[in-house]
Amino acid sequence: MQKSSSIRGSLFGMAIGDGYGYPTEFLTIEEITARWPPNGPKEPEGNPILVTDDTQMAIAVAKALIEAEEEAYSPESLEKSLTKFYVEWLNDPLNNRAPGMTCIRSCERLEKGIHWQKATDLNSKGCGANMRVIPVGLLAAKGLSEKEVGAIAQFQSALTHAHPTALAASEITAITVYKLFYGVSHSQLLEELLVYAERQKTVYHKSYLKEIWDRPPFRNPKEFMTLGWEQIIAVLLNVKLGVEKNDVTVDPCLISGEGWVAEEAFATALLCFLLYPTDPAKALKRAVVTSGDSDSIACLTGAFSGAYCGIKAIPKEWVQRVEYKEELEQIADLYI
Repeated sequence: MQKSSSIRGSLFGMAIGDGYGYPTEFLTIEEITARWPPNGPKEPEGNPILVTDDTQMAIAVAKALIEAEEEAYSPESLEKSLTKFYVEWLNDPLNNRAPGMTCIRSCERLEKGIHWQKATDLNSKGCGANMRVIPVGLLAAKGLSEKEVGAIAQFQSALTHAHPTALAASEITAITVYKLFYGVSHSQLLEELLVYAERQKTVYHKSYLKEIWDRPPFRNPKEFMTLGWEQIIAVLLNVKLGVEKNDVTVDPCLISGEGWVAEEAFATALLCFLLYPTDPAKALKRAVVTSGDSDSIACLTGAFSGAYCGIKAIPKEWVQRVEYKEELEQIADLYI
């Protein structure tokens, strides 16, 4: 599969999934099927398909990466660019899609010039940080290593969500896109991610994260990151059980979590993708008809599915209708 197809598939899958799940967020399965009988919405609604803050912030991350590329994504250049585009998102009139309060409050502090280590929420592992990390995973197209992608993924989270699990969830989400971009089979993906997560327990990206680990109850950076990665490993094992059972009628949230926190959003999205690894439309439908944070789950499901299957596997009519279509195309072009 061509690299451009994988890049476009991941970016558009992310946005389409986000918009597809937007109307079903906060609804139970019963409420979803009652409003869209008999089995939930058959396709994304609206023209355009309106997205949420998840896609808006992913675009902000992509713009920051594009700007920081000239300085090889150094901590200093990334901090400057991420702050700039996070604050731009904060003040965007279209930032009216029920944005997460952790993002809002942290970005407000960044806007005041407060250093990111003081502006961030040290204890938040909400899913807001790994919803926006897809453009980091696509740096695979520019030849970055897994280590470089992992460090950048954690750093883009750290400016707003600095709980160790938020950092680890952002990294594993980006690495999933990275591996799918490079053609790792869906049948091998889970085992590769488990091996990766185990290996990362002792890794602390100090040049980016500085001393953000230094707080009770942690005695050193290793303890800090081990907590995050152990929670990632736990949800990956839940996904493995879900894949083995292969029961597409069960709400994925009952297996791997409702998705309000970072590790669960990643895991449930991964499960939805792995239940239908070669059919983005079915994977997205399964992600949308869930009892949890449906737009965020579908956002990541779409990103994984699109990276793996490519843009041509996503219904063309959905691609044409999605909000921010032109910006997503421009971003994709700059990755090639």
